[in-house]
Amino acid sequence: MTVYIEKPAVNLREGLASLRNQGGYHEQQFYLDSPMTNGTFDADTSGWFAGFSLVNGTFIASGGIATLTKGASDGASPRFVTALTGLTIGAVYRITFDEAGATGAGDRLVSWGSNSSGVGGVALNQVTVANWTNETKEFSQIATATTMYLAFAMVNPGVGDTGSIDNISVFEVDANDDVIHTMPKGWKPKDVFEDGLLQREGSAHDYEVVYDGFDYIIKPTVAPSATTQTCVIGVKA
Repeated sequence: MTVYIEKPAVNLREGLASLRNQGGYHEQQFYLDSPMTNGTFDADTSGWFAGFSLVNGTFIASGGIATLTKGASDGASPRFVTALTGLTIGAVYRITFDEAGATGAGDRLVSWGSNSSGVGGVALNQVTVANWTNETKEFSQIATATTMYLAFAMVNPGVGDTGSIDNISVFEVDANDDVIHTMPKGWKPKDVFEDGLLQREGSAHDYEVVYDGFDYIIKPTVAPSATTQTCVIGVKA
């Protein structure tokens, strides 16, 4: 006698929902984005503050671009600074930004360091006004503290000279220079959304999940932009 057994396909989502309803399953939303609070200047320059030698110069957003202008009482290197918090000491971060034009004299400079005034640290892309053009620049730097500071400065400008910048983003990267999102310890990803759209797992699709023995890490196939919002539905590991 032949016995046929029909077994329905496993629906993981329904199974997890059932387990959760029984009190044995817990999930939570996590927003895993750039530590940069305002790098697009779509509305204003909130999240930035005056740094070394800036007295009465301005840092104003217009048309989605931030422009630094030297005031009459400013020193030789006026700058505006933003704090990047919650970083991992020793981790590598990719810093990208758009040069958005400059007028006047001197150099334009982006720096990365642990000094809240924006002085010192590592100089990224210090170039003359003539070379501060509409190009995207990209650098990788190591975090030496849990809070690092990114500064935009003008070096030896004249009164009224300007420098503009836009689309600044900072993301942690791995040894292959791929952008990564590390889940909080004890959590693993179930669903990943970018800008509200459900992503597909797999190297040929939208993201991969890597477990390093301690944490679960999400590696986007395409590096996120300054405005990308990544939301992960996590479950207890």
